[in-house]
Amino acid sequence: MSLRWAFAGCKPQAIRVLTALEDRGFVPVFVASMPEAPESDRAELAGWCAARGVELLETSDLRDETARLQDLDLLLVCRFNLLSEEVFSAPRLGSLNIHSSLLPAYRGVHPVSWVLINGERETGVTLHRIDPGVDTGGILAARAISIADHHDLWSLTGDLDNLSAALAVEVFEYIEKHGTLPKEKQQQGESSYAPRRRPEDGRIDWSLSARSIFNFVRALPEPLPSAFAVGQEGREIRVKEARLSAVHRASDALPGEVLACSAGGWFEVACGAGDILKCRSEPPVTLGERLA
Repeated sequence: MSLRWAFAGCKPQAIRVLTALEDRGFVPVFVASMPEAPESDRAELAGWCAARGVELLETSDLRDETARLQDLDLLLVCRFNLLSEEVFSAPRLGSLNIHSSLLPAYRGVHPVSWVLINGERETGVTLHRIDPGVDTGGILAARAISIADHHDLWSLTGDLDNLSAALAVEVFEYIEKHGTLPKEKQQQGESSYAPRRRPEDGRIDWSLSARSIFNFVRALPEPLPSAFAVGQEGREIRVKEARLSAVHRASDALPGEVLACSAGGWFEVACGAGDILKCRSEPPVTLGERLA
């Protein structure tokens, strides 16, 4: 069958998914992008659509497109607003969402940040049917990847975006061959949520282990608001990077105490359980300074 479908989404994940599907002959009838998305994301998506003659809509709500969706087989969504039932049920086969976690774990808007902060060793991508809940629909495809120490938010997101594209191709090729969706599997296991993070959530708790603080810092790379601490005279210390020592080093200093400083804003700081962590900050800290 020749699949007629539309896409709603944003960010680099959208481009990777759309390009992978185009490479297999699946080009959407139209693409919807949210006007509140970052300008760079909207411009990239606009360029992709213009180069291929695909109609681009800027809208946060697809209810005005319900009649058009009823003439399509499928709506594919990633990183878009929640849809009303009249919208997600309009296409012949309904609507599918690509979510960057292994559902039902980490439902919600910021799953990649939270898997890093929580020290997970594995995450993945789930392609599921959209239903009235938040990331609760039946699973059509899912795949896991390991989280390594070299991952930060952006590199892990990039790996998950590539996995998203592969899963989308897998499901679309199944639909093309069989004329229907793959068999759904109900979500099983303990559910959890990944709520939206705010800049003020980035304050470091130095009583945590070095590993926990390392995970926290790598979940907040630039250009996001950095993890931060409060130094002498109340100045904000933005912690840009953290590195774990290959050999465990212990200290009897108080958590947050700066033990050594070096060039480039790097310093060693005492953490909970006697751990020591190497960090880079802006502005630089001073030897003996106590971070809170």
